[in-house]
Amino acid sequence: MTTIYSADNPPAARTTVLEAWSDDNVPVTDGSERQLGKDAFLTLLLTQLQNQDPFNPMEDTEMTAQLAQYSQLEQLTNLNNNVVSMSGYIQAQNQFQTLSLIGKDVTAQSNLLSVTGGELDVEASMDLSESSKVTVYIIDSAGNQVRMYDWGTVEAGNYPINWDGRDNNGDKVADGAYQFQITAVNLAGETMTDGAVPNISGKATSVSFDELGQPIVHLGHVQLSLGQVVEILQASSSSAASSDDEGSKG
Repeated sequence: MTTIYSADNPPAARTTVLEAWSDDNVPVTDGSERQLGKDAFLTLLLTQLQNQDPFNPMEDTEMTAQLAQYSQLEQLTNLNNNVVSMSGYIQAQNQFQTLSLIGKDVTAQSNLLSVTGGELDVEASMDLSESSKVTVYIIDSAGNQVRMYDWGTVEAGNYPINWDGRDNNGDKVADGAYQFQITAVNLAGETMTDGAVPNISGKATSVSFDELGQPIVHLGHVQLSLGQVVEILQASSSSAASSDDEGSKG
């Protein structure tokens, strides 16, 4: 009879207590060790043929069935490899096509701004759904407010946000990425959570790819996913962004 000892009460000859399995250390696998690959299948078939009973050999129909299974496994393996290769080719082709965005004018739903050489790389605007009292804040990458515009009460419509790249003291800000935040309170005194939609437009300066191979479009220091892009146009000759010391309402 085998005696089973607990981890807390090992036999006298054991000097090291083996750690008992728990929810934290129980071995976890993905189940792949239970899958029979084509090489293992062929090895198993050959072993079966070598060790069959000479007085009761494998029937022809049984061998044919097993060879058919092997053939199906081979075809499925090749099909899977082809699909993987095709997926990689399609992804590479899509990435190559995305490079054509460089130099084009891109419009996106975003509240990000970019400053390079003291000048804005993008134009910003907002779509206001109803008359509201509006305040616009310019925020740096550390979350600090660098500029504030109080527009008072304005009617519904589209309004440019013409920041001049300076802080509340009139000094030029450092190059980098910024964002504009909009506070809109309607005439009923309600803060509008989705009534002011931010938009930006600018020239795509480069395209990069994340760890999954998804493209990221750069407008200066602004990074956008393709899902944020709403319009792509041939680049115009106009400057990227005009400046206005009052953060113009139009």
